[in-house]
Amino acid sequence: MFTLSASRVSALLLLGLLVALPPSGQAANDPLKSLTWLSGQWVGREGPTRTEQHFMQPGDGVMLGMRRSMSPSRGADTEFMRIVAEPDGSVIYYGQPLGSNEIIAYKLIESGDNMAVFANTDIAYPQRIVFNRYGGNVVAALEGPDGNGGVRRFRWTWKRAGDAP
Repeated sequence: MFTLSASRVSALLLLGLLVALPPSGQAANDPLKSLTWLSGQWVGREGPTRTEQHFMQPGDGVMLGMRRSMSPSRGADTEFMRIVAEPDGSVIYYGQPLGSNEIIAYKLIESGDNMAVFANTDIAYPQRIVFNRYGGNVVAALEGPDGNGGVRRFRWTWKRAGDAP
């Protein structure tokens, strides 16, 4: 008769569990997986201002990011960001600009291949943060009302850090 010790049964159960689990940081239905294209280091220049934006790969429901804009006339401006898969299934972009103790939350309202739109209509500006990827470029935009019935929009175009000036 074939018998297994308790320790061997435990080891086999543990092995079975490990094989069944997805790799660390990548849940089988990770809502951030569709935003993986945004990860990496992006660099752009608008006139004399150079902007660097970096997002880490999604891991355990979080993408960490940071931005630094450097202008000869204004110096450096920074922002720390998190994109989080919340327990209720929503995806939230949390931004904290330089000098602000306030963290502003934007909910992902639209996403697709190489695009994401985050919105918060409870604040004056920006009410939307939009990211689109076109080939090797990412175009980011801040959008909101201009106070005259129109839309105020700022856009930046970034390239992968190794491809940018």
